[in-house]
Amino acid sequence: MVPFLRKFFPLEKSGDAKTNMYCMYDSQALTSFTSFLYIAGLAASLVASRITAKFGRKFTMVLSGCTILLGAAVNGASQNIAMLIIGCILLGFGVGFTNQSIGFGSDSALIAAIILAFLFLSIHPEDHSGRSSSSNNSWFRWSWGPLSWLVPSEIFPLNIRPTGQSISVAVNFATTFVLSQTFLSMLCCFKFGAFFFYAGWIVIKTIFIALFLPETKGIPLDSMHIVWNQHWYWHKFVKQEP
Repeated sequence: MVPFLRKFFPLEKSGDAKTNMYCMYDSQALTSFTSFLYIAGLAASLVASRITAKFGRKFTMVLSGCTILLGAAVNGASQNIAMLIIGCILLGFGVGFTNQSIGFGSDSALIAAIILAFLFLSIHPEDHSGRSSSSNNSWFRWSWGPLSWLVPSEIFPLNIRPTGQSISVAVNFATTFVLSQTFLSMLCCFKFGAFFFYAGWIVIKTIFIALFLPETKGIPLDSMHIVWNQHWYWHKFVKQEP
């Protein structure tokens, strides 16, 4: 990891960084490397449902795989930051297209897709010293991380599921883009207070889930409209179906 950072992100400590260790990595080049993946994924997820409707789900999944392989190849052959960003954009397009593969097909296929998504999000990346990531990151991957893909695949009625899944993934990518683009600067400005900021959002989203997310346990996918019709709040915004 250290040779990678030295080659592509030769960060010079700013005046703030000399007295504030929280500003050490406050670099737009560094944040762009990761955030461009999310903005590309956002764009791809918005058009994924249309491509699926026109060419089919299999075509979209093959296109996703080819785009991810191309992005990985570009990243592997990168000689400068521009090539890294291009590779990340291609990877983002590929990941954005994959949203159409979650929550469709037969129940065997659905379980397999969920397991693979869960395993992908549960992998613990290692830092430059070879140690596994922090325990907080690990808990996220075993809780909120997979659920952001699993829950949207279950809650939409069949007639709007492709569009609903695309919108939910797009919103996910949009918020992650904002987070990745602002985190290092926020860390530099607010120091440890940045973590209290994110802790506050965890409290807010937990309350939102408790009050507004309907329970889907035991509900067949083709009967999901019943859940929304019976919800104490959302029934005001949905049409009754026979």
